[in-house]
Amino acid sequence: MKRLVGILVCALISVTLGCSDQDVSSAEDSPSSINNSDNTTQIRQTDDNGKPLPFTNKFGKRWNSSNDGTTYESCTSVTESTAISQGLDPASVKDAATVNGQTLRGCAWKFADPEMRNWSAHQMVADFSGLEQYRRDNSFFEWFPDSQISGRTVGIASLNAGDCFTYVQSMGSGVITGITVGSLPKPPLTEICQRAIDLTKATIDKIPE
Repeated sequence: MKRLVGILVCALISVTLGCSDQDVSSAEDSPSSINNSDNTTQIRQTDDNGKPLPFTNKFGKRWNSSNDGTTYESCTSVTESTAISQGLDPASVKDAATVNGQTLRGCAWKFADPEMRNWSAHQMVADFSGLEQYRRDNSFFEWFPDSQISGRTVGIASLNAGDCFTYVQSMGSGVITGITVGSLPKPPLTEICQRAIDLTKATIDKIPE
């Protein structure tokens, strides 16, 4: 569990850092096998409903035992219209995974407003039994009062002054929706959190319980 917590912390700092889950790797994840994964015709390119991912998936183990607890796929659920409504640039969508077998599964986006070029949003899935387990395992986060969205309990927390995220349980996984600001001066944390909450509201009806 400490391994997973560390990966979540790194992802919340910046989804572009390329954090990876080395413990998920196996012989199948050797450099030769990863290079061979460029033959994407043999690699899954759709979500559980058959909807194509908005990028070419190069990782055969993008779905794995650390993130397969829910059928939810943020990369297809955050549609172009949803992204635009949240101020995101739909064309900026990118896979959160940077290596084969990574724990976190999901996508990241940049904001469309040039003045928010150092802002980013992400929504990712990792297997957890529930919000209380996630909160216990991440007690070093700054936790705020839970919110109720569409009748569901949503956890809200922050790692530092430049990020805020929500947690929603989905089957055997947690869906983590975050906003990160990488520039100074930082905007009020309440503003960052509100954007994370708004993106959660925009997608929660698509997240299976």
